[in-house]
Amino acid sequence: MSTVDEQARFAAVIRGNEGDLYRYFLRRITNPADAAEAYGELLITAWKLHRKMPAEETDARMWLFGVAHNVLRSTRRSSARHSSAVRRFADELRTTAAFPADDKGAELRDAIASLSAADAELIRLIYWDGFKSHEAAVIVGVKPSTLRSRMTSIKAQLRTLLSPAPTEPVNPAHIPCLSAR
Repeated sequence: MSTVDEQARFAAVIRGNEGDLYRYFLRRITNPADAAEAYGELLITAWKLHRKMPAEETDARMWLFGVAHNVLRSTRRSSARHSSAVRRFADELRTTAAFPADDKGAELRDAIASLSAADAELIRLIYWDGFKSHEAAVIVGVKPSTLRSRMTSIKAQLRTLLSPAPTEPVNPAHIPCLSAR
């Protein structure tokens, strides 16, 4: 394949996935400017590695998300080097992100946020970004069987976090109007 063909194919794959890739960063980095910066870093990194991009469209999409995953990890490592005051400020902004008052997804987002970073990433890849489990496994670099067993555990954790707290049975002796009878 000629260099011109490679460049055109790369540009077409990027165009076909640009919205999903940008949303990938927006869902994981609350500051839109930082998400845009990470997306730009993805484009630069992917371009440098574009000769390694698989030929098949689905594989190329997964490859791009794998590059995005690595850019995100690198971004997080860089931000971890910042001072503790900056980290505290960023954490405060992250937890006070503006969502509508009637936001029905807040409880679920809080439950996902309470998972380990790796487990939360798997949930986001599969349920937010729409990847199949074997595709998510390729993106994060684990075996599909490992991912499936981790997902079973993660789903159980989420069910526990999202289920209402068990209520204690009411003892009629403790209710004044019923215990006097």
